[in-house]
Amino acid sequence: MRYYTSLLVFCYTINLHAQQNKINYQTSVGTYLSTSGKTTFWQRANQYGIVPLESQLLTLQGSIHQEYDSTTYKRQGRNRFGMNYSEEKIKKFGYGFGLNMVGNVGKKSGFYIPEIYGKVRFGIFEFYGGRRKEMLGLVDTTLTMGSIIWSESALPIPKVQISIPNYVSILGKGIVSIKGAYSHGWFGTQDYVKGYYLHQKWLYGKIGRDIWKVNFYGGINHQVQWGGYSEILRNDKFATNNGYFSDDFFVYKNVVLPISIWNFPPNNKYTPYETLNRFGNHLGSLDMGFTVKNKNFNVEFYRQTPYEDGQLPEVLLSADGNYTLAFEFKKNILIKKVSFGYLDTRRQGGEITKFATAVGKNETHPNEIQNYYNHGQYYDGWSYNDFPIGTPFIANNNDIKQPSKDFILFSSNNSIQVFYLATHGKIRKISYSFQSSYSSNQGIIGIPYNPILKQFSSIFQIKYPLKYKDTALNAGISYDNGKLFGNNLGLNFSILKNW
Repeated sequence: MRYYTSLLVFCYTINLHAQQNKINYQTSVGTYLSTSGKTTFWQRANQYGIVPLESQLLTLQGSIHQEYDSTTYKRQGRNRFGMNYSEEKIKKFGYGFGLNMVGNVGKKSGFYIPEIYGKVRFGIFEFYGGRRKEMLGLVDTTLTMGSIIWSESALPIPKVQISIPNYVSILGKGIVSIKGAYSHGWFGTQDYVKGYYLHQKWLYGKIGRDIWKVNFYGGINHQVQWGGYSEILRNDKFATNNGYFSDDFFVYKNVVLPISIWNFPPNNKYTPYETLNRFGNHLGSLDMGFTVKNKNFNVEFYRQTPYEDGQLPEVLLSADGNYTLAFEFKKNILIKKVSFGYLDTRRQGGEITKFATAVGKNETHPNEIQNYYNHGQYYDGWSYNDFPIGTPFIANNNDIKQPSKDFILFSSNNSIQVFYLATHGKIRKISYSFQSSYSSNQGIIGIPYNPILKQFSSIFQIKYPLKYKDTALNAGISYDNGKLFGNNLGLNFSILKNW
């Protein structure tokens, strides 16, 4: 009798809301034109490394994606107190994949695969392997000027990753939530180093339930370039072992946790550079921010603080960072969003603010400069296939109008100040977006530009739906004016079709 009663109390019915895995196809054909023969800054920035410096006569793209199965179970029944209930849950298990291919025909023709991956979801966890478009950090994702550490500038690095990709409550049914990831990647062969690896992890938290008007965010990410071989350093006994960087398990422990808890094994063969500093090139950002929501608009504010070489306190207490202030309007279709950005990298751990000095904070690494994106072992710096992995404003030395001669490191311009404005909206059927930036470029600390190079860049783009089903015309006009990239006018057109 008790067994029968328990079955009756917990009985429920299940209905399926069918929205099965759908495979999406997309193709496009277009062109990039410019008056100087080179693409403008905003034509190639944040395009995942598929737009080269040279203007293209023709560019072709094709992609296929399958997202997770969004089928839900609707459960209806009575709980153990005899009360009726109804709930919907998405399947715990799901899978998806993506493939994106790009071909450019012109002065510098090329073929790229910015995405090729497979992913699996089980509950709150996701595993994926391959090359996948991502952006890491707290920024305005729709009108971003670029995340300071992991942006959309370079071709995605192939890696395997396990993550909690969406915020999951750990306290108070959503009062405190977290998400995070742990991954291993491969840089392959670059200009100066080959066969080296990426270690990456990140953890972010949110305070406040989704229905609350105010939410606070914070988190940290950590990236390391490690291992590999550099022919140019083959005879440098201080930095390498005959050109090789150490890559054993002891090294990996120090890569994952770069703190002073590991004792060097006896008779180790590590180089003086590695024992005096750290194994590999470590960098990341500490992010924080908040959002405010009301019935008319939402406000977002974020700050990303870059760090290298253990100098996080110095940078955090200086003005260096990537700042975002965005307003998203709920009722205004003409202007849907406005985003303001500010990027400052002029101190690099060598100078803290007057406020920090006033409260008695002293520098723990006096006169030590972080030299963002450059490194004394990994000469390719924080780049992949010659594109910056982080903000596009710290550009490859070869991409500027007058590159520094005989400069071997990645960027000769990482001491910069940038002001940014962007907006998007819709006028009848036409969607539009506008981005503009003004930068003051000072070179690198110790090797400054004289005079400072100023640069203004902007782009205006539209998307117009055509009569043919699921087809649209994209067009843009862009402009560069200044001493860093020179003066240039660019046009781009493409026709996009969804299948």
